[in-house]
Amino acid sequence: MRELNSIPLKAFVELFASLGVHEYKNIIAHSVQVAKISRHLAHSLGLAHHPDQVYLAGLLHDVGLIFKASIENYEVFIDAFRNIPDLEKIVLTLDRKDRHSFISHIVASHLGFLNVNCTQALLYHHTPFDEILDEEGVALLANCIKAADTISLTFLKSAEMLSEGTLESMIKSLEKDMGLNQEVRKAAIDSLKDVRSLLDLLDNEPHFKSDAELSCANFEKATKLIAALLDLRSPYTRIHTFSVARIAKQLTSELMTEIDQRFMGIAALLHDIGKITTPLEILHKKGSLNEIETIVMRTHVVMTEKVLLKGGLDMFRAVSTSHHERLDGSGYPYGLDKSQINMYMRILQISDVFSALTEERPYRKAMSPFDALSVIEEQVNAGKLDGIVFEKLKQLIDNGFTLETFSHVLEDIFGPDLTNLVLQEIND
Repeated sequence: MRELNSIPLKAFVELFASLGVHEYKNIIAHSVQVAKISRHLAHSLGLAHHPDQVYLAGLLHDVGLIFKASIENYEVFIDAFRNIPDLEKIVLTLDRKDRHSFISHIVASHLGFLNVNCTQALLYHHTPFDEILDEEGVALLANCIKAADTISLTFLKSAEMLSEGTLESMIKSLEKDMGLNQEVRKAAIDSLKDVRSLLDLLDNEPHFKSDAELSCANFEKATKLIAALLDLRSPYTRIHTFSVARIAKQLTSELMTEIDQRFMGIAALLHDIGKITTPLEILHKKGSLNEIETIVMRTHVVMTEKVLLKGGLDMFRAVSTSHHERLDGSGYPYGLDKSQINMYMRILQISDVFSALTEERPYRKAMSPFDALSVIEEQVNAGKLDGIVFEKLKQLIDNGFTLETFSHVLEDIFGPDLTNLVLQEIND
């Protein structure tokens, strides 16, 4: 039994930052920079908002762009995020009407651990200060995010090299932005002249220290956001993590306690976080992987382990990284055998296999649930997967258990009441 009382907020920040590779390299770097700069400006101006809350608002200000771009047109999204380092150009290409600000606001609100003023500020992070019809505290915070956004975008255009020309460009960008409040502009320019903090503000490290804790319910929502961003990289994985988590939680409820179910839900949501480093060329290959490609693919489990350890999430590490292990010792990465594989791991293994088989892949069509059960039964009979867990899965399917859908994933991220509204914004 794994009792979870709370989980450090810092873990969420580290997980978010870990997504900054491949197609997400620039947007995650930008988000981290905006988070740090926004916090710095809010402090300089003496705003009443808690520094952690300001940081989170800055961190999440552009998540809506990922959702909008990926859902609206995946091919354009992946091409732009991979090949256009200029995020401002991406926004102008994919979101001329600034819908992503509203979507980011909804995502942050649904997480449940950002206060109303900070989530409200996300609505206005592209709005000129004089046009924000909200209380001054919200307007100033939104303007801090706007200034931070300007600084980071200008810096990233310079290929992340701090030079005399880059510094001058950042200052000029702030001076030209008529949408900035005078106090915010001054604080932003002063921050660029402060050699004590400048390098930390512009690097890609989170620099987030906090004693704040998240409830298990809020951390599960946070891991759902991370999982959604991870899975949106490929049309073949858009529901995978959520499918694994949903099946794993249901099986755990049949075999273990409610406390175990909460633990299992989070462990399952984290199981593929390391796949962010797997190139799409491998994920999308239509034929079998060769030896070298297989090695690269299998490293995602070890990367998951590294990400969890860096985030202080060792409590989930053994379970989350066990989904490719097998009872007969033939799995990877560590070749564990049945004496080393506990019930959590056995549940995750079968949940992962069933989800993968019932989802479409580049090299095959999705199997029906009953065909997938037949494949799993063969592995049970071969001593690779657990028979008790398999029988419970079989009962679930026989009793009408429905497969995960992308609509359900979106409801988990935006809330069931607002999902349709968000989709209208995306498709407008």
